[in-house]
Amino acid sequence: MSSAGHILDMIKRIRQNKSMRPSNRQKFQADKRETIYSGIHHPERAVFTKFSAEQESAAVETIRQEASRDKRREYLLLILCILAIAVFFYIFFKL
Repeated sequence: MSSAGHILDMIKRIRQNKSMRPSNRQKFQADKRETIYSGIHHPERAVFTKFSAEQESAAVETIRQEASRDKRREYLLLILCILAIAVFFYIFFKL
């Protein structure tokens, strides 16, 4: 009474399932492959502008201020919710 048949069946199922998985290799459509490897500039490509150091630092500072303001709002909302829940439990369990 060997279980080799069951083990062979499991191995075959694992191989079949593995073959159905998509591969990690990148696939390109035939019409897009040429634009990736060519050195020709296409107007559809994104053009990124360069900013000065002052503009970058001003933008970073603005983002940091907004993030800290949002964080303060979230903490305030959290404290208010905790206080509301505490008052709710105090009222109902006191009675």
